Amino acid sequence: MVWRIPAFVLASILLWQAASWFAESRGTAALAGYVHAAWWERGESVGPETLLASPPARPDGRAWSAYAQALVASARNTPDLAVRRQYLERADEAARRALRLSPAQAATWARLALIAVNRGNNSLAAAALSRSLVLAPRASRLAWPRAKVGLYLWEQLDGEGQAAIAADLGRVWRQPPGAELPYPRQAVMRYAASLGVERLVTALIRKEEDGAG
Repeated sequence: MVWRIPAFVLASILLWQAASWFAESRGTAALAGYVHAAWWERGESVGPETLLASPPARPDGRAWSAYAQALVASARNTPDLAVRRQYLERADEAARRALRLSPAQAATWARLALIAVNRGNNSLAAAALSRSLVLAPRASRLAWPRAKVGLYLWEQLDGEGQAAIAADLGRVWRQPPGAELPYPRQAVMRYAASLGVERLVTALIRKEEDGAG
């Protein structure tokens, strides 16, 4: 059976619902402090606007990855579509630079997949997602954001990619409640409903549970 995501579902679903799970710290201000410490190494803190105007000054893959996340967070927080596109374009550039410096960052590959989806480049998104899955196939902290991107791109993934996303989905389904995801199973089904893929998700979870048993 072929599972199809309704045409009216836009990539903004992923931006508003999934991007926050990549954040190394909570909130844009806290993230700004984190990124600031990563490459400026000064005693004072700065706000998001100052941060975004000053990209990393040294070749540090982690810093550029965090800078990309700060740009994603800013895109998520602006209602201006033109500004949002600009932030996402800069986030794409920062993530690519981070990966040139540190190509083994599974979280950055997953972040690039999210950015690419929101910029309408699904082929790049699928490739970046697959790379993240290869680098860290059992990374529990990436399971939820990767599962979201993977479900959105489901028909563009090969068999191995779909199997890896199903495994990530199973990890989310089985994980205990936490501060970032207090109701994992409800979150999974709400997201599935937003894409119109409840039957697909139910079948994948059932298969994962049968395999685990």
